Amino acid sequence: MGLKELFIVPKEGETKNKKNGSTKETKFPSFDSPTVFETNTFSKTPEPQENTSGKLSQELVTKFSEMYQKGFDSLNQNGYDFYEYFQAVTHGGIDNPQIYTMAMAMANGMDKSVTKEKLLEQADFYINEIVKVYNKQVDAGNKKKEELTTQKGIENQNLVSELANLKEQMEALRIQIQDRESKLSQIGNKYQPQISEIEGKLMANDFAKNKIVSTIESVKNGIVNNLK
Repeated sequence: MGLKELFIVPKEGETKNKKNGSTKETKFPSFDSPTVFETNTFSKTPEPQENTSGKLSQELVTKFSEMYQKGFDSLNQNGYDFYEYFQAVTHGGIDNPQIYTMAMAMANGMDKSVTKEKLLEQADFYINEIVKVYNKQVDAGNKKKEELTTQKGIENQNLVSELANLKEQMEALRIQIQDRESKLSQIGNKYQPQISEIEGKLMANDFAKNKIVSTIESVKNGIVNNLK
């Protein structure tokens, strides 16, 4: 394998941003459209799930890594720059000191203007562009988190208020139930004296009536028997 095969690593389906020697900065494609957080819309209340806070999702790591890689690829400048040098070093072995020297020799063979200083300057360009994307993702994520936290707070407060109201209604019902039970237990004592009084009067009325009628009957019989 020659130096060219070692350091020039074409990617399947790769398209480079080469425009007549222009060094115009490009943006990550993902930021011409909504961010990863903004595309995760919550039009419906999510179903309760197990709390995974603090756990690193490999699926999400892969998703974000692909986004950053595509963004990095889209920033590739015209000619031989840090992007190609990066590809050469990472392909040859990033922990091998000799690879850096060999990659520089290959770079100079392709473009005499490539220098250490230029590579460092270009590396900063790529880093700054990636950090811009990172900051936008962080802003979008924090905004979405703040929106959900606010929504959670409102919903929580509403439920607390509703629960307090229901408890007040329950307490009012409990008091009413106790009051009705107390009145029910004493209803006999309330009416029995009057009922007993009336029953006594009815008994006395019967007795008095029977007494006078009996006396009258006796006199009537006496008239029948004693008057000729």
